[in-house]
Amino acid sequence: MHILAIGQSNIANHCGTPAASDFGDALVDGEVFPLQDPIAGGTGTAGSVWPRVADRLAGEPWPGSLRLTLTAVGGTSIAEWAPGGPCFEKLTGRLAAGDGAGVTHVVFQQGEKDTLLETSAEDYTAHFMRLYDAVTAKIGVVPWVICRSSYRFGVTNPDVTDAQSKLAASLPLAVEGPYLDALGPEFRTDDTHFNDAGLEQLATGLCQALLTTAPEGSAR
Repeated sequence: MHILAIGQSNIANHCGTPAASDFGDALVDGEVFPLQDPIAGGTGTAGSVWPRVADRLAGEPWPGSLRLTLTAVGGTSIAEWAPGGPCFEKLTGRLAAGDGAGVTHVVFQQGEKDTLLETSAEDYTAHFMRLYDAVTAKIGVVPWVICRSSYRFGVTNPDVTDAQSKLAASLPLAVEGPYLDALGPEFRTDDTHFNDAGLEQLATGLCQALLTTAPEGSAR
């Protein structure tokens, strides 16, 4: 399984205790790195969810080990990830360098900044679709796991999570990721970023969603 992970700080390196996994690697500009926090390609210097995801997937008959292309930037809006935005430029640079070769899944976790910006469901959907169409043109149609998340310092934006749910229900092969707004302060270090307990919840939810995309006839 080769995951292209796109989003904000909660799937970058801003969470909990740093960890490592022997069951995966990270790809950055065509170079392979160990799957060890902080993961190359994402902002932050703390822990991430990805070693936990890799360890869980390694225990499944499918998909085995994990290759990760991480493109996650803390404090970014959906508009910044759409074509024309600075994050999209970084993403396309990574894909041009070969980091999108063989991608089997996209994991998208973002929305906290759009709570601050009070982004509407219509605007969120429009920006997301521009990103989705541009990425799909480069890597093809693959399953997207779209997390439902907007929680920022105890405030949420239902317009954002409603848009995320509808996108997951309507796009080819897409599935809903975990509903992260349900994880309150006890799962967060600063009422926004996940602590170790929050990372465990996120890892479990991501793996459950990823495993629902198993090819027909694969061992489960």
